[in-house]
Amino acid sequence: MFSIAVIPLHLFSKVPDHKWIESSLFLFEQISVSIFTIEYLLRIWSNKKRLGFILSWEGVVDLVAILPFYFEKFGIGSSPEIFVLLRLLRILKFSVMYGKEQSEILSHNAAIKHGAFYLLKQEKIEQIVQKHPIIFLLGLLFPLFFTSTGLIIVLFTYGTPHETIWFAFSIVCFSLSIIFFYKAWLDYQYDVIYITNFRVILQQHELFGSETNGLTYDSITNVVPNNRGFFRWALGLGHIEIETANRDATLVFQNVQHPHKVVSKISENRIMHEQASEREMN
Repeated sequence: MFSIAVIPLHLFSKVPDHKWIESSLFLFEQISVSIFTIEYLLRIWSNKKRLGFILSWEGVVDLVAILPFYFEKFGIGSSPEIFVLLRLLRILKFSVMYGKEQSEILSHNAAIKHGAFYLLKQEKIEQIVQKHPIIFLLGLLFPLFFTSTGLIIVLFTYGTPHETIWFAFSIVCFSLSIIFFYKAWLDYQYDVIYITNFRVILQQHELFGSETNGLTYDSITNVVPNNRGFFRWALGLGHIEIETANRDATLVFQNVQHPHKVVSKISENRIMHEQASEREMN
């Protein structure tokens, strides 16, 4: 977060009156890039398929996070201002978290508590559907803005007659940054659909409290994907509408990735459940 939030300060450091910021930013950049570089090398070293990791999305994102610094340091390529803007691509590191929770939960699919519900006897989670990664990236805009604003206030008002008042404003900015980041994290990581062999569970988390709806396949009358619009279609982003047997009861889960695939999985489980029920009746 901080390695991205300080990027506007790099642009301020080019102003003649604020050259003093440049040395502090360079030190911070050295520390953060050193951490990113060590992480990248350890990922390569610990991966069984090293070339596969280097060419994977995670490997490319990790490399992009460190290359602008080294290019600028050794004078390779374009102007330094371009490398400052390229640092914005570090935000893509957040996108590699997609699916981490799926593999984590599915690997511990025994008798563990999932969010606000417990698994039934012989119930297994077959798929976990999170919101599209772009929703998380968009949710980071507010925390990044407030973090950058707080840092700018601290740096440019230190030693001024009203520094105490400005410091209070910076505290407010950092507090808002934490709140918005936590909100974005909840929306992305814990607003999920659990598809099990018995039911579909929709879980929605807010800053204060959560809501969980469990729907057995018998109670579902229809499942409809909705990704109308060019940008939704291009990004593979859409909504899922689950109609139930209750009158006027339609549950909507918004901004999921590949909604048609999710609907296909739910429909497949519904058919299997109906066939199993027919065999039991016969």
